[in-house]
Amino acid sequence: MGLRPARTIREIKGQPWSRISKVKPRKSFVKGAPKPKVRQYNMGTDKRFEVEVDIQPKFSLNLRDAAIEAARQAANKYLENKLLDNFFLQVVSYPHLVVREHSALGVAGADRISKGMKKAFGKPKGRMAQVNKGHTVIRARIMKADLPTLKEAFKRATAKLTGAYNIVVRDITADKANLARSILGRKMKKRVEEKPVEAAAAPAAGAPAVAGATPAAGTPAAPAGKEEKPAKK
Repeated sequence: MGLRPARTIREIKGQPWSRISKVKPRKSFVKGAPKPKVRQYNMGTDKRFEVEVDIQPKFSLNLRDAAIEAARQAANKYLENKLLDNFFLQVVSYPHLVVREHSALGVAGADRISKGMKKAFGKPKGRMAQVNKGHTVIRARIMKADLPTLKEAFKRATAKLTGAYNIVVRDITADKANLARSILGRKMKKRVEEKPVEAAAAPAAGAPAVAGATPAAGTPAAPAGKEEKPAKK
């Protein structure tokens, strides 16, 4: 079964379900929670810029990790094509919370089996971030001349997120934290997913040669022996 619509988790209800310990997994309250789908949180070059722009929701809501990752990729790819490394992009909201879903059957007569479970607790199916009104989901730092480019990138990013958002621009030319950064900066490394290494299908040592195949150059030929005749009955 694929992802359910965002409206099923958008509204904040009750106490959040989190408590996952990486140091002591046996002490975790949540068992079997999947890892967040956000691949990278800092992108571009961390250096001294002039403007800081934030994406902030107009009302409090929950955001699934898949939506945050889609928004990150949309903004990062556009900025890399237009500005190369002359930007710094950061994912601020971390998907701590765990999404619970009650698995439903998709066969004939499943509606009869799934009834009577209005308060089913469900099982871990994903991760999400709880973002309050006015808090930042994604933040970027650029030069003032590149502000139209960043607004277009954030327009593409907010199209991947559920809800309504404000784009807040702030001048950081006199900010102490910004002035403490280097002018050249430090470029963020891209995280590449590790692909499984497939073993090459090589013939085993001592395996019989294929019929009709010629021996490689430099390999000694097998000694010619007498052909055995079939025994007479």
